[in-house]
This record gives sequence, structure tokens and C-alpha cells, in this order.
Amino acid sequence: MNTNTYANAKDVLPANLLITVQQHYTGILWIPTSKRSYQERNKLIVDLRRHGACSREIGILTGLTTRRVNQILMGKRTTGYSSAN
Repeated sequence: MNTNTYANAKDVLPANLLITVQQHYTGILWIPTSKRSYQERNKLIVDLRRHGACSREIGILTGLTTRRVNQILMGKRTTGYSSAN
């Protein structure tokens, strides 16, 4: 899972959709993934930690910074996250 990939919109969008987007916005546009994707990613992070991976390794595997990995892990500890969720 790599969340730090970038693509040129003209290479991935149909021409008519690109024109529509350009009518509303020009510049760098971030398109979020679904909430489910975030939940799956966060579960993967917790599982990797439980299996002994360090934050740096997890960051490399998930495409996140070490800081973000640690934020996610700290959030899971304070919210009582379990693998059943």
C-alpha cells in the first residue's frame, strides 16, 4: 500500500472528466481514499506492530511517515482498539 503516489490527471482521467475538474479547480488536488481503506491500513499498522515491526519499517511498507505511524498507534492505544474492530 503506497499512499504517496502521484499521477498526472491527464494520464489517469478521461478527457471529459479532466475538463470538468479543471473548470472547478487548478493546482494540486488531493483525492482521499474511502474510510474503509483507512481502517484497513490502520489495522495493518497495528498488526505489524504486534508482530514486532518498528515504526520505520511500518512506514516504508505503508507509505507513511514514521511520525504518522506513531500517531496512528498512539490513537489506537488510547481508544482501546482491538483486532476484532
